[in-house]
Amino acid sequence: MRLTLLLTVAVAAGAWAMLTAVSWAPPNPTRDAALAQWEQRGFTSYRISLRVEALGKICYQDLEVRGKWVRQSIRNTCDSLWLDTLTVDQLFELSDQIEQLPSSRCTPGSQPCPCHRIFTQRGVFYDERLGFPTMLLARSEMQYNWASLDFWRSLAQERDLPSCGSGRRRLTVQVLALTPIE
Repeated sequence: MRLTLLLTVAVAAGAWAMLTAVSWAPPNPTRDAALAQWEQRGFTSYRISLRVEALGKICYQDLEVRGKWVRQSIRNTCDSLWLDTLTVDQLFELSDQIEQLPSSRCTPGSQPCPCHRIFTQRGVFYDERLGFPTMLLARSEMQYNWASLDFWRSLAQERDLPSCGSGRRRLTVQVLALTPIE
């Protein structure tokens, strides 16, 4: 009996320790603190390498930036996506857009609204030392908008579930390297 109780406590403690370790994340400064940190850097030119995953495609950018402008595009395979070249300033702008996403959006448009896109995950992570965004995430999926009268109207008229289009979308922008030039 004691052995069973001891084993149960040991397994529970081990599970708790593993869950705590898995759920732990390094501290992430706020956007304003990260931006202030970036603005205090001691250089104006840098080389940045990015990996972007969007619309089911993966592309890369390797850029030389002076001030706020791309001086040279060393590599850019993101031509087929909607993305321009991404400087750190543009990453901060994109991070603002990601953080301001509503929890859901009507799709395909605002009226009628039988389907909506639910944003299941949004996040922006910043470099601890320099403050620039190191990773931007936005995950969403299509769902029926059960609470909308438009859903029920569409169901009654079509006698079938509305076509809500493609399911999941992922946007990940990851800074692979940032190297000061001057």
